[in-house]
Amino acid sequence: MKKLRPNPMYRANIFSYLSYWWLNDFFAEGSKRALQESDMFELDASNMSVGITSDLERNWEKEIQRSKKATEPSLIRTIAMTYRKGFMLCGVLALIEECLRTAVPVLIAYLVKYFENQTVTPVWHAYAYAAGISVFTILLPFFHHQYHYIAHRIGWRMRASTCALMYKKTLRLSQKSLNDTTTGKIINLGATDVLRFDLLPGFLHYLWVGPLQCLIVGIILWQEIGIAVLSGMGVLILIMFLQTFSGRAFGKTRIMTAVVTDERIRLMNEVITGMRIIKMYAWEKPFAKLVSNTRRKEVEKILLSSSLKACNFCFYVCQEKILTFVTVLVYVALGGTITASKIFLVLGLSISLKLSSTFFAFAIEFISTSNISMKRIQKYLLMDEFSNIRNDLKSNSDREVHVELENFTGKWELNDDAKRRSDITLNCVNVRVDAGKLVAVIGPVGAGKSSLLSAILGELPAAKGKATVHGNVVYSNQVPWIFSGTVRENILFSEEFDQERYHEVIQACCLNKDLNLLIDGDMTLIGERGVTLSGGQKARVSLARAAYKKNADICLLDDPLSAVDTTVASHIFEHCICGIMKKKARILVTHQLQLLESVDEILIFKEGRIYGRGTYAELQDSGVDFAALLRKKEDDNESVFCEKQQTVRGSPLSLRANSNDSPQTSIVPELSIEDTEIERYAAKIVSEEIREQGSIGGKVYLEYFRVAANAFLLVLFFTIVIASHVLYIMNDWWLSKWTTSYENHLSNLSSNNPDFTSGSGQNEPSKVFNSTTLFTSVNDTNTFDSSYYMTIYAVLSTMVFLIVLLRANLHFYICVTSGIHMHKKMFEAILRAPMRFFDTNPSGRILNRFSKDMGQIDEILPIAFVDFLWILGVIVSVVILTSVVNYFVIIVIIPLVIYFLWLRIYYLRTSRDIKRLEGTCRSPVFSLLSSTLQGLLTVRAFGVQQQFEDKFHEYQDLHSASWFLFLVGTRWFGLRLDLITATFISAVTFFSVIGASLLNLNPGEIGLVLTYTASLISVFQWGVRQSAEVENLMTSVERVQQYYRIPPEAALENSDKQPPNGWPACGAIKFENVSFSYYDGGPNVLRNIDFVIKPKEKIGIVGRTGAGKSSLISALFRLSELTSGEIFIDGIPISSLGLHDLRKALSIIPQDPVLFTGTMRRNIDPFNNYSDEDLWDALEQVQLKKYVESFPMKLNTELAESGSNLSVGQRQLVCLARAVLRKSKILVIDEATANVDIRTDGLIQKTIRRKFKQCTVITIAHRINTIIDSDKILVLEEGQVKEFDKPSVLLQKRDGLFASIVKSAGLPAESNCE
Repeated sequence: MKKLRPNPMYRANIFSYLSYWWLNDFFAEGSKRALQESDMFELDASNMSVGITSDLERNWEKEIQRSKKATEPSLIRTIAMTYRKGFMLCGVLALIEECLRTAVPVLIAYLVKYFENQTVTPVWHAYAYAAGISVFTILLPFFHHQYHYIAHRIGWRMRASTCALMYKKTLRLSQKSLNDTTTGKIINLGATDVLRFDLLPGFLHYLWVGPLQCLIVGIILWQEIGIAVLSGMGVLILIMFLQTFSGRAFGKTRIMTAVVTDERIRLMNEVITGMRIIKMYAWEKPFAKLVSNTRRKEVEKILLSSSLKACNFCFYVCQEKILTFVTVLVYVALGGTITASKIFLVLGLSISLKLSSTFFAFAIEFISTSNISMKRIQKYLLMDEFSNIRNDLKSNSDREVHVELENFTGKWELNDDAKRRSDITLNCVNVRVDAGKLVAVIGPVGAGKSSLLSAILGELPAAKGKATVHGNVVYSNQVPWIFSGTVRENILFSEEFDQERYHEVIQACCLNKDLNLLIDGDMTLIGERGVTLSGGQKARVSLARAAYKKNADICLLDDPLSAVDTTVASHIFEHCICGIMKKKARILVTHQLQLLESVDEILIFKEGRIYGRGTYAELQDSGVDFAALLRKKEDDNESVFCEKQQTVRGSPLSLRANSNDSPQTSIVPELSIEDTEIERYAAKIVSEEIREQGSIGGKVYLEYFRVAANAFLLVLFFTIVIASHVLYIMNDWWLSKWTTSYENHLSNLSSNNPDFTSGSGQNEPSKVFNSTTLFTSVNDTNTFDSSYYMTIYAVLSTMVFLIVLLRANLHFYICVTSGIHMHKKMFEAILRAPMRFFDTNPSGRILNRFSKDMGQIDEILPIAFVDFLWILGVIVSVVILTSVVNYFVIIVIIPLVIYFLWLRIYYLRTSRDIKRLEGTCRSPVFSLLSSTLQGLLTVRAFGVQQQFEDKFHEYQDLHSASWFLFLVGTRWFGLRLDLITATFISAVTFFSVIGASLLNLNPGEIGLVLTYTASLISVFQWGVRQSAEVENLMTSVERVQQYYRIPPEAALENSDKQPPNGWPACGAIKFENVSFSYYDGGPNVLRNIDFVIKPKEKIGIVGRTGAGKSSLISALFRLSELTSGEIFIDGIPISSLGLHDLRKALSIIPQDPVLFTGTMRRNIDPFNNYSDEDLWDALEQVQLKKYVESFPMKLNTELAESGSNLSVGQRQLVCLARAVLRKSKILVIDEATANVDIRTDGLIQKTIRRKFKQCTVITIAHRINTIIDSDKILVLEEGQVKEFDKPSVLLQKRDGLFASIVKSAGLPAESNCE
């Protein structure tokens, strides 16, 4: 754990603790310099992840034990048990806070009453009431902020402990459970669902405090206005009911929106991860259409929820207006007399109820959403766990190291479909491997080779028989797992560093040359999923990890040599598998036939059974032809394509296939590698991610509104905003006017009848209202005409409600429209961005823009903005109103405003850093979670669950330290803002008492000013914090705006340079002095390449890892522009063509078979260009027709995420079917058969030769037998052509590069020279 500073809070005295004075030094430091992680405060034991998790875990275990007797265990009950003491303390604080809030308007009413009866009441009463108002408004913030601090701290502990409990569970999940869920879903639980817990405790107590406060307010008002209070209470209950109902409806639309958003993000994830394929196939348009259709559905839901939010906002703002209006209306109708003290008591208490009634609605909404989240987490915590079958050897144990399967039968019951199927993954397998033995496992795709290793690891449960493991296991996965960290960390994997052994392992795994090429050697940071390493490098790092572990006894190696060329494979086999691992029990799954002579025993797997076993010599004697065994196409019913996609779906691969491309970041803030890491190994493309310092420029705001609306709409909007505030104040001013007129009416009568003393002694309205005296409508008789005032009051109240509703709807409309246009512009920019952009920005970072940033722009920003604008208007109106009525107040306003402006700037400097730290400290938590899910098999095989758990606690504590700062920082600021408000209220109160006679103020004006000023309690600080929140959220807008300025690649169509129809007719390719780099000013990866490919020639390209083979393909497809030279296809230079014209003319079968979620039809033909007959014909050509026909939905069968319900071989064949359909004259095959067995490989080659006889075919391969029968071989080294001729000619050069490659592959040169 990083060293943090000691926490000053634990040394603070009571005053310092309540006022957050102990934070002053921290803010002083933050205002001078940018804060780092080392500036954060350390946590005490009660907030540490390990402690709070063990408390929750202990109660959860009790709950599970208890529920065995009765019902299912409840997570809600467990959390309530764990945190009950804190909840009770919060309840007491909430009650005191609301009592103080209710007392302020009562004291204001008494003060106004004093002015009504000034002549009979002693003046000290006025000062006593004023002092009471001051004391209560100063005490209120202390209770308010203490309550929220404690509540948020409980919420944070709930969140952190639940997250850690889920992480512990993740490490124990069985394969069946993993298949029932996806990485995206698990991360969503840990990122989105638990966020509800942070806010839940703050609202929870208002479920009982709200109704109790209503009851007390009802009793107080009953004594003043009698039965009329019931009408107001009825309306309040109706409004609360409406708010709750709209909260519920909002929750439902939120769930509907979330489904569509998940769909859009999944699509975006596919687009980003499959961008290379999309560009090479020229498929940008169909994908753009798909995304825009999904986005349109999402926007419909967002607009619906926005109109609900607008109604909710309108009810919130107008609540006290509606309440006062109905109560006054009924009171007057029942014959009540209007006085200023009564009116402003009703208004003041209505305002004080506003907060608790809104919190009551929030509490109901949060309880229902938290309940759903807890149920989801609870379901996850109760999923099946994996059974550990391993027996670690004790040093004194006399039992020797071995692995044994006895009559082992097992099948992957990963879902209901699998349960119904009769096929078995492993059938009656008997294997025993002792220390020092090397067993090779071979067999076609889907024979159960990986499942054998899974059975030994305990991942595949036994249906019959048993598996015994004595000793420590290490495992190297077929799909190598690399986590975010340095190369060295990936190899050591929690072991101690031993220099000598480490260098021996590096040497044996052929990694020294690669490490020398990396900027910082083995201390180079690798991004998520090893983005900076090639496939071969990843495989070797994964193998080095297995080789390095010191106390390992058993090595399980799942095809570690498929991704490396034959020279490297031989070296690794000799020095690592038969060298460092020599004394261990080893099981090696492989397709490399040249290694089989050196192993102790060979197991031939077929359809889950052992079909043959023995040494190489024994099997040869018994007539087994290895090459034929793997290569020959067996009768159709056994063919590889008719296998029930057993392996990949069933094997541990399925999780990884899901997880690699699952929308991990749909909800994850900053799930990219931290930016400094990126820059160390990738070119600086966009220097963003770093900017989050300094404030947001006005340009960003301007652009945000400009995208959404024209000038007329914006002018209209701001006019409505101003009008709504004017009407809002006029509504209450009219009440004041009404009471003043009534007072005057009474004064006029008092001279005739001494009983009618009004007590104010003010016969004329004050000068503020002089301009409006023409409205007076007092009859000459002794009756006061209330109906006139009532009518105008009713009209004003209705207008206020309507204009606020219009304003809210217009505001949400502008914000949502802006989001629509921004997403569209950003997506278009991404589609047109050059490949280099995707190579240097991890998919997580790009996806973040579409998930987190767009989510904030669509959902959170409009609410924060509407809130901020409203409160800003209220504050300005109150200041203007008080200054006009009582200009003495200006004396206090000026210094307070100056202090406030300084405080806001001072606070924001530090709070931005805190927010940034919180974001960066949150990333590792989720990166570790997603990374653990991808490498779960490896983590469990190595038995390092405890180390990973400790790491999770460490990351979570670091995040908690930043969260603690965020919590106390907002409280520090909020308290100071509330004290500014309290000072302002005290000043206004005392100035009203002092200035009443000087300024000739009447009770109505005093009531109006005091009620309005008191309404700023909590509102002012909330508004200022919302302004900071808007600024924070605008960083999302800024980040999105940055993306639509990415420079695009060349035009898709060039009308001036259209190729002739039917081009290319022949398929001749000429490279003329071609040099190529991946970005402007970058190093040339191809240098001065010259060669000519004749029409219909079949060319094989070979070379070591990094020789420039894939770069040659990138140059041909113009994934980046050539530095110099030109490529001609049929004599036409390609650099002047439109990219679509070029790319549509070429076909490619890529190295990684990329399939997209959707139907089989959409995967083969996304444009719907071909008929069903064409599609079936293409599937028949690649031997997939029978397999696809076996599905009930045939071509409309839905494929799983990234095609994970097909085996790797089958995915390759789907890609081949695409190429067959396109009927291009030029076909490029990029190591397409690296992951399939030799038989499938042979089959693919046969199809290519038959189907593409009339085409030019370029093949990149690691396997020599794939390209040995090509017309010509091109040998590349360090980006240059070293040899280019017929294979037979090249093999004659004994010291030639090609000859040495063939030799190291173990193939006799003569046999290949036919």
